[in-house]
Amino acid sequence: MRRPDNLDRAWAACAMREVVDQFYTLLHGTLEALRLKDKPSQIYNCDETGFAMGRDGPEGPMEVRLALKAAGFIGLGMVGIPGNLGVLLLFCRLFLAQGRLPHNEFILSQLVFANLMVTLCRGIPQALTALGIDPFFSNSACKVIILTYRVGRAMSITITSLLSSYQCVVIAPPTPGWTWLKRWVPGHLPHAIAFLYGLNLIIYPTAILYTRAYPTNSTIPEFTLNLKFCIVVFPGPTSYLVNGVVYIIRDFAFVGLMAAAAVYVMLVLHRHRRQVQGLQGAGRKTEEASRAVLLLVCTYVVLFSLANVLWVYSLFVSRVHPAVTDTRVFLASCYSAISPVLITATNRKLATYFRCGSKRKATDVPSSTKSHASQMTST
Repeated sequence: MRRPDNLDRAWAACAMREVVDQFYTLLHGTLEALRLKDKPSQIYNCDETGFAMGRDGPEGPMEVRLALKAAGFIGLGMVGIPGNLGVLLLFCRLFLAQGRLPHNEFILSQLVFANLMVTLCRGIPQALTALGIDPFFSNSACKVIILTYRVGRAMSITITSLLSSYQCVVIAPPTPGWTWLKRWVPGHLPHAIAFLYGLNLIIYPTAILYTRAYPTNSTIPEFTLNLKFCIVVFPGPTSYLVNGVVYIIRDFAFVGLMAAAAVYVMLVLHRHRRQVQGLQGAGRKTEEASRAVLLLVCTYVVLFSLANVLWVYSLFVSRVHPAVTDTRVFLASCYSAISPVLITATNRKLATYFRCGSKRKATDVPSSTKSHASQMTST
């Protein structure tokens, strides 16, 4: 039997949990400091025999994940940015033409504006980092981007909740309590929007106090939200925990409110199904608006639930795979990109404007060619 040499003893001495944990902690900090976590092509294996280069290994799945991440966020940007901007401009046109917007469309216009802020401030930086392009933002730029994104996301949640609650009031039976709300709520919708903006700005002082540019030559501090293009550094575990608890309470409160309002709307529609389906004019419009609101609320609740399932999973795992984090961020951003498509598909007025615009472009081309041909024949 061969007697173990000194090198084997050294391996055995290092094969302890404390030593291995210390190594991976140092490796994690080094990769974070050098910004190499998502750049496997710049990481090489080296031992006493030299460098290991050009091998098929874990780089493949990593590159596939980054490619899927880039494709996903680029797709969200291509759908969400022009979609939200087009619907917002169309609402502005309707406002200028009519002098006012119906209450339901006024809330939708605010929702579209909030979703546009989310897609601009989250989709573009995420796509750039996935493509390997490092957007070097300054401290001031990071504060503006993070504050705009967080307020936009918060307004997306709260305005969707306001929309479902307003539709709940509209469709409710004319009892004394509901009748008072039917008279009071429409005139105070602008005040409600202003209140929600103020509430969300008050909740997010961390975006201004703790947000910094991504460090180039220093390690990532403890209790830090690493967004790849900016970081949010909390002073300690207490502020980190309180910040998360406040956001969770706010999100679940408004999501619960919108879900409860949606359930009530479904119950009212089901209870008076025959009467509502037989109505024309205002009754039919109310039914269509209610179904559109239900579609938006159900879409948001499903995406919110999937994203939070992954978030809860990450709390109980010591090392979260980057694919899980990327999927959670992607799901959290999907609603802002999908909502303008759902709004256009369920709003006859918007759909008619879009169809009329496409028909005008189609008819302008033949008419211009005909006029050009007549000029040629006359000459």
